[in-house]
Amino acid sequence: MRRAHVHAAAAKIRSLARLEQLLDAGQGVSERAYSEMLHEEYSSEEGFSDLSFTTIAAAGANGSIVHYSQASDDVLLTDGDLFLVDSGAQVMGGTTDDTRTVVVGSGTDRQRRLYTLVLRCHIQLARQKFPEGTSGAALDAVARSLMWNAGLDYGHGTGHGVGAFLNVHEGPQRLSPHGSGEALKPGMVVSNEPGYYEEGWGGIRLENLYVVVPDDDMPPHPSGKGWLRFEPLTLIPFDQRLIDQEQLSAAEAAWLDQYHERVLQTMEPLLASEYRAWLRDACAPTA
Repeated sequence: MRRAHVHAAAAKIRSLARLEQLLDAGQGVSERAYSEMLHEEYSSEEGFSDLSFTTIAAAGANGSIVHYSQASDDVLLTDGDLFLVDSGAQVMGGTTDDTRTVVVGSGTDRQRRLYTLVLRCHIQLARQKFPEGTSGAALDAVARSLMWNAGLDYGHGTGHGVGAFLNVHEGPQRLSPHGSGEALKPGMVVSNEPGYYEEGWGGIRLENLYVVVPDDDMPPHPSGKGWLRFEPLTLIPFDQRLIDQEQLSAAEAAWLDQYHERVLQTMEPLLASEYRAWLRDACAPTA
């Protein structure tokens, strides 16, 4: 699974860098054109078998459709658009699924505020340590609580299980208010994908896959249970043009810097020189 995610991340990083270069040069890019470019990048990776699912490439208002899957030649990315890309690959030995939302040009204050809120929900869950026996429903609330405190919500579960070269939605684990109650166990892979959606405006979703691992650095649990934590599998930077750093706590900023450093150290050596500068900029530390 880890190797599969490195291959998938390399492909998506290249596609996002190419997209930015095309847009900066004033070239028109449609939803479908980007989707095909991403498929091309996935296909170039060793061990690629197929897409995990039909890529969601949703520009502008289309991002509010959670399962939008009709990428169009007629919808061009325009300045100020949010562009939500939910994609994945079946790479020999592993299945990937990730979502990044990027902005065309520079974001508005409202886009940055809402993007940063979704990112904080993601980070809150990613940082959470929890005792053995904790259900996915309990962890769903960890991510969702910041959204609730802002008077907002999203209409899907925070996460789902993922198979290894199998199904991209696979149980029994699920992070949802309507989950099965199944406890998370070491070795389980789950998504972390909070979002914000507004009809006519667009959508924001930020998704990584994580594997559940033991946390031996925690003090003993009063009942003798072991502690668990999440380790990231997805290695793709978040769009820092949309991050309002003043909204981040010191702990959240530290997590983001550590994550981006992990992305940079793992992925930079695997990229051609024309993509390395883009990745270094994308992974720059918070101020």
